[in-house]
Amino acid sequence: MISARVAAIGLSAASAAAMLYVGLYQVRAVKTLICPLCGGCEAVADAPFARPFGVPDGFIALALYGVILVLLLAPFRPAWLTWILLVLGLLATLGNGLGVWDMMRLGAFCFYCLLTTVLSPFLLWAIWASR
Repeated sequence: MISARVAAIGLSAASAAAMLYVGLYQVRAVKTLICPLCGGCEAVADAPFARPFGVPDGFIALALYGVILVLLLAPFRPAWLTWILLVLGLLATLGNGLGVWDMMRLGAFCFYCLLTTVLSPFLLWAIWASR
């Protein structure tokens, strides 16, 4: 059986990879954002709400998941680090919920954003279970 820590590492890595792809599109390092199911990835990535403070939200999410990943890979975990991980996981979950609300208002959906939204509660659980 996969340990909760390994699951959390996998979930955060998958989320970071998805958001890296979106962020690279947002700065036009990749020309097209391939959207496997929803067809609205580019509309969402180019929407005004996708650049809080002028920063592409794909990179903001990448940084969040990257910090979670690095902390999960730490060889030891004092109690305070677990609480930081839980707060970051909760922040990811709430941020993704806000993103879905924004996508609903826009009328377009991004596969990669929805993927991280679905994964984030499982990531939060895996962080909790790995304490």
